[in-house]
Amino acid sequence: MKAKRIATQIILTICYALTTCVFVGCVDDVDLEDQFNETRKLVLYARLCPQLDTTYILLSSTKLLYGGDSGDFPNISDAIVELSADGDHWMRAPYDNVHRRYIITNQEFPIVEGGTYHIRASYPGYPDIAASCTVPVTHDVGFLFDTVAVDHDSHWGEIYNWPHKDVYVQWRDVQGEGNAYALKSRRPRNIMHEDEDEGWIIEFSGWQYYSEWLYEGASEYEYISDEGRDGAQMRFLLDADIYEYDDWDDDDDEPYEYFLFFLDKGTYLYENTLTEDNELNFLLLEPLHTYTNIENGFGLFGAFSMIRVK
Repeated sequence: MKAKRIATQIILTICYALTTCVFVGCVDDVDLEDQFNETRKLVLYARLCPQLDTTYILLSSTKLLYGGDSGDFPNISDAIVELSADGDHWMRAPYDNVHRRYIITNQEFPIVEGGTYHIRASYPGYPDIAASCTVPVTHDVGFLFDTVAVDHDSHWGEIYNWPHKDVYVQWRDVQGEGNAYALKSRRPRNIMHEDEDEGWIIEFSGWQYYSEWLYEGASEYEYISDEGRDGAQMRFLLDADIYEYDDWDDDDDEPYEYFLFFLDKGTYLYENTLTEDNELNFLLLEPLHTYTNIENGFGLFGAFSMIRVK
């Protein structure tokens, strides 16, 4: 599967180079002076989760494309960042110099499933920003891992003609609701590799979460919507070609815990556009616009809830 992806990327890169050569002679000089009126805006990223004990809020800003800006996007540490559960009463989140985030604990500001929350931030020289989101409700969806022993099948167009196991995941979508899901795994910090991204650990309150790719036919999913299959049985391939003598459920070398995430629509749209943009950013195509729900700014104020499934 990986080799197939690499081959596809090589072919597309060659097509991009050839197309560039064809059109480069057709480009006229363009005078950019006074053509752009850029305004710096704040960028906020935060996710709420009732099952985690702390909310981390990252605040940064855009940079001027034609203003000579260079270097990293620094965190803004002295802004006013506030949260509200009703839009009338606000609680200010202090900045934590260690984590370089604005933080607030669930004890100070409780997050509950089904609750709608608001955020706002202000900083001199930038337009004020605001957003809101509703935390999804978890359900007992009958989630299970189904390990199937086979000796002949096909995955991604390749024949697997030897004894092996395939691992599927399945659950029943909640009928009458618009739901989005993700399967995530995590393992304790003390057994992580030193080069793993500390930022993700911070975002998820002391744990590193890994996205698990699920497969349905030739399509692969990282974030799944129930659009077009409300109330349906969701079944996806998680892992293929496990040796017959291996026991996937009791693999001591992979001490992961698995969680089913219930995502709000904003998080689903944001993560999907990020995934698609990363896959297509080297093509000669119109760029994808990353989803944002931040009024007068950019980023995401989203929410998810989670249940442990293994």
